[in-house]
Amino acid sequence: MENTTVYRQKKIVEILTLLHEGGAFEEAKKLFDESFDGVDVSEITSAERELIASGLDPSEIQHLCNVHAAVFKGSIRDIHQSNYEHEQPGHPVHTLKLENKVIQSLLEDEIRWTFEQVAKGNDSQKERLKNALKDLSQINKHYARKETLIFSYMERYGISAPPKVMWGVDDAIRAAIKDVINYIDDEKAAINPLRDKIDHIIDEVEEMIFKEEEIMVPMVLDVFRLKDWQKIAEDSFDIGFSYIANPLPWKPSIEALAVESEQEEGKKAAAKKAAAMTDAIAEDPPIDQSEQYDWQDGALSEGEIVLPTGVLKLKELSGIFGVLPVDLTFVDKDDRVRFYSEGKDRAFPRTNSIIGREVINCHPPKSMHMVQKILDGFRSGEREEAEFWINMANRVIYIRYFAIRDKETKDYLGCLEVTQDITKIQKINGECRLLDDNF
Repeated sequence: MENTTVYRQKKIVEILTLLHEGGAFEEAKKLFDESFDGVDVSEITSAERELIASGLDPSEIQHLCNVHAAVFKGSIRDIHQSNYEHEQPGHPVHTLKLENKVIQSLLEDEIRWTFEQVAKGNDSQKERLKNALKDLSQINKHYARKETLIFSYMERYGISAPPKVMWGVDDAIRAAIKDVINYIDDEKAAINPLRDKIDHIIDEVEEMIFKEEEIMVPMVLDVFRLKDWQKIAEDSFDIGFSYIANPLPWKPSIEALAVESEQEEGKKAAAKKAAAMTDAIAEDPPIDQSEQYDWQDGALSEGEIVLPTGVLKLKELSGIFGVLPVDLTFVDKDDRVRFYSEGKDRAFPRTNSIIGREVINCHPPKSMHMVQKILDGFRSGEREEAEFWINMANRVIYIRYFAIRDKETKDYLGCLEVTQDITKIQKINGECRLLDDNF
């Protein structure tokens, strides 16, 4: 059996082309079994990249990636150079797989079983089926962590196409779950269409579990550093978890860090190989890892400001304040105005002359005592915010005050006033989604 890289790539492309042209699954599977005893994840994704580069619509890859997975399932080599830190509780991969076990059980032991009871005419189980499907919708946090965190780091290493494809499937699953929940509430709902919808969801979710654990995870374990995984683990708590209690905090062991230091060249090579898979279909060339900017540890350029959630140039920060649909005014702990934003349509006039002025003097006499009461309450810790809304020249103005405190010491730092014209907002109804093209 010929086994050169060129031959293997040619055969995999041939198999995928057969599938995309409507060939039988059995024929593609037979061709694979006759040609290979196993494939690397990179070989499959590289072949998909070659097809897209030759003119195939990327969405077609998304539509048929379940078929691809089925053809190659059981034959994908686990080739990562991990030191098995990912098997420790709290590691993002361990958490992902733990959630997948619960999801698998929910699909088969609850949704599938309950549907069969309904199909047999046991209408008393219909509400239980609906609740089980609502439970399945909690999968959103599982997908959100993957899309927000893991995909973000994949893109940092130039691996851009697989996240786009998987995210599309995630969204399709979310929509399918919402659709079947709505269908159950329909008085005209019938068993056979309901069965089709549930079978479709179960198939899609199970295939996504396979893609996560057998395609995505081996790929990123090869590429991600332990510090990447530690940051992903920490940030995961901001998004939350599906079906499980918050996992234990995780950080790499000293031994693991020592082992990784010996694998640096291998990880760089793996990153370049993975990035090359998507080179032809990415809008931008793969990121050179040597030029990546670690904003938390890197040297600052002139005019840059490091914040807990990112780094901004002074001009960028000023620009952000200028387009916010709210007016901001910051009053320091001594009750003096220190900053205001410059929006296009301000609710109240502001000029530089107010900087350094006691905020109490910026209000009419009849409301001074209320402003002072709010500030005193912030300073004493008795309250954290206050809100008002007034009618002014056919507009509704919403005014909020927030106490600003030191995150560690909880000391009072000052007050933020947020003023917003909500006249148009009050008239909003229904939905206008990003894909509605109403802008």
